[in-house]
Order: sequence, then structure tokens, then C-alpha cells
Amino acid sequence: MVLRINFSEKPCVEKKEKLFKIYIPILIVSLITILNSMVFLYYRTKNSASHQQINKLKEQIENYNKKMTIASSFLRKIPYKKFKKEYSFYYSISAKKMLSWADLFNQFEKALPEDVKLSMISPKVEGRSVLLSISAEAKSKDSELKFIENLEKNKNFAHPFVEYESFDPVTKILKFSISVQYRNKL
Repeated sequence: MVLRINFSEKPCVEKKEKLFKIYIPILIVSLITILNSMVFLYYRTKNSASHQQINKLKEQIENYNKKMTIASSFLRKIPYKKFKKEYSFYYSISAKKMLSWADLFNQFEKALPEDVKLSMISPKVEGRSVLLSISAEAKSKDSELKFIENLEKNKNFAHPFVEYESFDPVTKILKFSISVQYRNKL
């Protein structure tokens, strides 16, 4: 222990000790508090903008969920099989009307031999192509085969298949029926 003796008239107070013991720690704590509060306010304003965006997105999600529940309840009421049948029926009608008969007959003109006569053409829509059922008459088997060969060579026709064939000995005419796929742009 150190005993200090002061011989002066006025008592001497050591200000350095008081300064170091009291004021500097208070100053450091207050600086740390000010810095922390500044950082807190900075991140609070920065995060508030992010929270506002998040809240807007949550509201949008809730709106979409409400719309989804309304749409799903509406979709449950629709009978899909009936709708699909009606759609395919209307599509086949519109596709038959959109079928360019002039283009079809121009393609037949290229493929048809002189001694083959068409009796009937019946279109049926299948996806993006048309299935044609053709009834025709030929003077010989060679004419029928030449007609089928020409259909195979033509890029607008695919997969010709003879479904029916009969020869009339009295008239000497070969009657046949072919199904062929016509690749028309529908």
C-alpha cells in the first residue's frame, strides 16, 4: 500500500485517475451504443423494404391460391369425356371444311392412271392428317397396282391399304376400296 502525503495548502485531486476510471469507460460505452443503434436503424430500414416486398408477394400468393381454388372448383364441374367428344366432333367438322378439295384432286390427278375411275372419297380427320376412304374402279389389276404405287410415291399420301377388292366378270371391271392417309396442312 502506498501512502501519499500532500503538503500543499489545497488538497490535490488526481484528475487522471478519475478520468481513466469513470469518463473513458462511459465514453466507450456510449460510442458503442451509438454505433449499435446506427447499425440497427440502417438494417431496420433496409429490412423493412425487403419485408414489404415479401408481404406483397405473400398477398399475391394468397390471391393466386384463391383464384386456383375457384378455377379448380369450376374444372371439377366440367365433364371431361363429354367435352373431349364434343371438341373432337367440332374439330373434325371444321377440319373437313378446311380440307382443300382442289389440292386433293390435283394430287389425285398426278397419281391416278387413265383407266382408273374414282367412285367415292370419304375423309376422316385423325390429328393433323386426314384418312381418306376411296372407292374406285379399274379395268385391270395392273391399273389398281399402278394407282397404289403412285400414291406411295406421292409425298402427300402415306400408307395406302387395299381394304376391299372384287372383280365383276360380266363388265370386266375391278372394284376396290383403299384407305390412305392424306397429309394436308390443317
